[in-house]
Amino acid sequence: MLDIGLYILYTLLAIAVAAAVIFPILHAFREPKALMKSGIGIAIVVVVFGLCYAFADSKVTLKWAALGTTETSSKLIGAGLNMFFVALVGAVLALIYSEVSKAFK
Repeated sequence: MLDIGLYILYTLLAIAVAAAVIFPILHAFREPKALMKSGIGIAIVVVVFGLCYAFADSKVTLKWAALGTTETSSKLIGAGLNMFFVALVGAVLALIYSEVSKAFK
């Protein structure tokens, strides 16, 4: 009985994921302005990740090497952390800007 429930869960999950991906894409093609805004947002994220990747360190210590960490994975981890910090600072600045702009309206 448990197996059939898991198969139903996987099927419904696949349908939900497909719907979550396909319907926004169809909607975006109906409104090119929305597609352009999404493209600009994705381009900004890619550029910021590229900068974070460029500034990331690829140093691997002996302890990390023993765990199987390579220079490439170390650089990707560093880029991910840098990206997180940039997003965190951006979110805090956006919150501050939003509150300050509301105060002066």
